[in-house]
Amino acid sequence: MNPNRNVPCVRCNTILLVATSAQTVQVQCPKCGIFLQIPGDSNYTAPDDLDFEAMQTNYPAAPFPTQQIDRYRHTTAAPPQYGPTAPPRHSHSRLAPRRGIPNWIYLVLALVIVPPVLCGVSGVALYFWASNRGSSTPISESGLQNVPIPDAFPSLGAVEQTFASGVTTHFVRVLGDPTVAGSRMTMRVYIPAGTHVNQSLPCVLVAPVGTPLIHGVDVDPSGSYHDETLPYAEAGMVVIHYSIDGAMPASAENSDQIYLKSLPLAYQKFRNAGAGIVNGRNAVEYAIKKIAIVNPQKIYCAGHSSAGSLALLLAATEPRIRRCAAFAAAYDLESRMQEITSDVTYRMMLPGIKDFVSESSPLNHVDEFRCPLLIFHALDDSNVPLEHAEHFRQRLQRAGKDATHLRVTGDHYTPMIETGIPAAIDFFKR
Repeated sequence: MNPNRNVPCVRCNTILLVATSAQTVQVQCPKCGIFLQIPGDSNYTAPDDLDFEAMQTNYPAAPFPTQQIDRYRHTTAAPPQYGPTAPPRHSHSRLAPRRGIPNWIYLVLALVIVPPVLCGVSGVALYFWASNRGSSTPISESGLQNVPIPDAFPSLGAVEQTFASGVTTHFVRVLGDPTVAGSRMTMRVYIPAGTHVNQSLPCVLVAPVGTPLIHGVDVDPSGSYHDETLPYAEAGMVVIHYSIDGAMPASAENSDQIYLKSLPLAYQKFRNAGAGIVNGRNAVEYAIKKIAIVNPQKIYCAGHSSAGSLALLLAATEPRIRRCAAFAAAYDLESRMQEITSDVTYRMMLPGIKDFVSESSPLNHVDEFRCPLLIFHALDDSNVPLEHAEHFRQRLQRAGKDATHLRVTGDHYTPMIETGIPAAIDFFKR
């Protein structure tokens, strides 16, 4: 009778050669370290010359045939158990050495690490999605053609104010479809003194100042913007001071909370209006259709600071603008607004802000200018550095554009009033 028998390990399937015995014996698998209880054979009688103690030593034997190994590895049937105290297939014997990392540690690590990683990945994806979503009017002549012109403009109506020089003002409200960019605007129109025949006077378009170029601004209903508009009218030009879509509520001026709450919607309206280009286009339409004394061949635009940037954009995209005067304008918006465009909070709050600022920067439209320009800048301007104006001048010069550059001493505002506007009036009359 064969005193040995082959026994597979219930954990790793290593084949053990175990001595046959009438008693239950305990052996240890040399590969995985598990202890097995091997029941004895009550009908077995050990030979007299058999070294029973030596046979207690277990060692690997030849493996089962392939089909027998596959039967345990690739079926759902449980492998045979040897004795009632045999440990489960995936458990450790109390005496067996622990091998590897317990499963509960993996579970804890998964609960601690996986959620933050998933949140981080989701946050990054949401950030890039939010910072690039949203539609806007392309800042180009072709983009303007896709935005409809208001169906009906109101007439000038009654005189709002008469100045000592005889210039009169008229306040105009355009009440079109609120869902269409530029359809709801306000304009203050300045008419020079005297009687004028049809199409006899030039017209100057002036956007209001006071926007950081991420939202629009209304025309002041109190009429306190005359310093930058009245001189042109007194020089014999019709002036249209027009609003820009995306104005902030008056309550936002003294409340950061209201400002931040109102900014996303105001930005979207400003962006949909092409940074105010649609508003300027509609002002041109109003001048031609409703003010008979305006000469369509002599429509100009002017502006100071942020309004100067908007004047340059309008001149680059509206072919009916014949001359443009920009005083201390922000020429390079990408450099000027880098802090906003790189701020995660602003990029989440203002979708597509980085691309929009790049698209609305006058420096990026140099090749599109087709009319003569007057670029006025003070040497000591503390708002827009002189080097920005110089960089813009160099770009215009390399592109072969017709640009007159005027440099004077002083800071951001006063030189424009004292020297800039008189120079622009002369520039428009040439």
